Amino acid sequence: MKSLSIFILCLLANSAFAQDVYKWVDENGDVHYSQALPPEQAGKAHDRLTSDGRVAERVKTAEELEILRAEQARQREQAEKARIQVQRDRLFLAAYPTEDDVRRTISSRRETVLSERDSVESLLEQSRGRFADTVEQAAELERRGKAVPGHLVTRISDARAGIRELTRRLDEIEARLVALDEELEAELERHRRLTGSG
Repeated sequence: MKSLSIFILCLLANSAFAQDVYKWVDENGDVHYSQALPPEQAGKAHDRLTSDGRVAERVKTAEELEILRAEQARQREQAEKARIQVQRDRLFLAAYPTEDDVRRTISSRRETVLSERDSVESLLEQSRGRFADTVEQAAELERRGKAVPGHLVTRISDARAGIRELTRRLDEIEARLVALDEELEAELERHRRLTGSG
């Protein structure tokens, strides 16, 4: 019976020594240790230490947790972007095994844009011709001292607007051609980087 009492006392002593200790820093910068965390410290940063002094748990403040969550979200976003980029690069190389494949594809697109430019230039030339004819008709009527009819004034105004619109489309086509040239250079550089042939 005496040995059983000693055994129970040893167990109680060990459990007392094995109790966690809390460590925190107050607003004055003083470090505190206690076997019980004060209620006012519950929502604040503190460490729970094991009996041998190791940190068993580090409790962060709401601000620290928010910063940690934001950093984790940023890392997840970066990892997702990297994963998507790897997938895009793999698809790019599958679509364009050689540099010539890149050149052929962009050249085909360029031919389509050049064909569109030829059509717009032809329309612009026709529109300018019609505009010149209509203006000449109006000028001839004025030379004879006759009033220019409203339909002729409307045709001149419409022709002028049409020429402006076709000129704008030509400018936009030229910008697309420049963009295709830049895209070709960028895609060739990407191909060389991905294949190690640069």
